Amino acid sequence: MKKIYKRFFYIIIIISVFLTSCNNEDISTENQSELFYKAFGVNSSPSPIKNKGVFFEDISYGKKSRNKLDILIPENPELNGIVIFFHGGSFERGDKADVFDDFLKETIESILDSNIAIVSANYTFINSPESSGVISALKDGTSVISFIRNNSEILKLPKNKIILAGVSAGAGIAQWNGFRESSNNQIQGILALAAQSTYDLYQWENIFQNFSLEDMRIRFPDLEETYFNFYNGEPSKEDLKYLDYRSEMDSEDPPLYIYNPVNSKDYIDSEGNIDFNVLYHSFRHGDYLREKAIQVKQEFSGAYQESPEGFILRLLN
Repeated sequence: MKKIYKRFFYIIIIISVFLTSCNNEDISTENQSELFYKAFGVNSSPSPIKNKGVFFEDISYGKKSRNKLDILIPENPELNGIVIFFHGGSFERGDKADVFDDFLKETIESILDSNIAIVSANYTFINSPESSGVISALKDGTSVISFIRNNSEILKLPKNKIILAGVSAGAGIAQWNGFRESSNNQIQGILALAAQSTYDLYQWENIFQNFSLEDMRIRFPDLEETYFNFYNGEPSKEDLKYLDYRSEMDSEDPPLYIYNPVNSKDYIDSEGNIDFNVLYHSFRHGDYLREKAIQVKQEFSGAYQESPEGFILRLLN
């Protein structure tokens, strides 16, 4: 009788193990499209990069109208990391789809081929009724990072291997979040392309010879609307300090990659107009950031040393 009970007991164990393994197999074989649809209500779309990867667009990460992001995931599920991109456009234009255009196409392809996922996010423009100034866009960046971390298990993404990246205004979002202790936990690097060095615009007097923001406001009255949209009114000293991400740089911050390709510091052109490409993207912004990095002993790199994709792959692989 004991033998019968013992044999019955073993059979029950074998059946239980079999059923458990079947359930696990069902879960593991559930594809990413099904997971994303269940979690976020979106289906996969055609990939913007030569049909590479699995692409999901317009996932909501917040309540504002432009709080949307896209995710492009390599087909191999064993990911080496994530790059979160923020597009450029002076905080007044641009779109998350811009990251997949010709300017960054080779970089994106190299990243995907190295089994790294791409997140590209929109953010609130300063000329939107939903905006409280540039700080709204910067905090949208924080929300994107939190969204990815909070959903990393659903997304099957490694939340501790994140690079923040951006172009122009997007580089500012990446830096503001990458230099702040409250948002840069587990951030492995910051990729800043065509970057500004601080959003305390009065400090730009340290960058460009004979530059005065107050004089510029008088000389070019059309700037007033942009100025007030950017700061949501006249900024206080506390506001300017809060937006000065350069002052947050220290030796504990993630490595910084800087690439400012505009080799000029003449922000007024021959006809007496503002050359915004120089004003926003001059190599002098890059120099100002590098000076601070050297001062505080923060690791930094640039195009003179490695490509953007080389920087990303070195940190994540």
